Amino acid sequence: MSEFKLEAIKCKNCGSGLMVEINDFVTYCTNCGSGFEIVNGILQPIEVNFAQPARPAEGEIVYKPFWILKTNVTILERTSSGGFLKNLFGGHDGAGGAIKFYIPAFRLPVDNMREMASAFTIKDPVASPQKFNVKVTGFTYGREDALKIAEFLLISFEAEKSDTMKTFRYDIKVDSYEILGIPFYKLSNGTMRDAIIGLSV
Repeated sequence: MSEFKLEAIKCKNCGSGLMVEINDFVTYCTNCGSGFEIVNGILQPIEVNFAQPARPAEGEIVYKPFWILKTNVTILERTSSGGFLKNLFGGHDGAGGAIKFYIPAFRLPVDNMREMASAFTIKDPVASPQKFNVKVTGFTYGREDALKIAEFLLISFEAEKSDTMKTFRYDIKVDSYEILGIPFYKLSNGTMRDAIIGLSV
């Protein structure tokens, strides 16, 4: 019979115990504010910050994790015309530019995932993330999943233009991966509403 050894996971910076749920990809030390991505069972440092609530509401606040992908997108070929992507490229609809994607790292229905990721990515509403002494868990999606969802969003933005998309080729380079805890209100009807934009899930 195989033997399994359970070991407490401790922060590599301060030695405090870390809260980790089954299949979590990231953990956060509430003692010193250090974030770690779990890669093949090894803790690798990753930046983890939190957004302050911007909308008041009734209910307990919980923080849900989002991947922040700071990317540079180059449009290689586009046979359709239109201007939706210019909102992401800082007002111009040229050959590309910098895009900061907000990708929920926690489990959501597909429609909610797309709505929330799209709304946060387009509005980029978090100006000054901070360190908080709060728990953030439920990291269902790793960085590879986050990149796939970001590419899906990019294609979706282009496909939603008023004309017909015939060809769309692009190159996306990720400059950095970070984690951002977004505050949500737990509502009495069992749903949650984010305290930044006001979307319910």
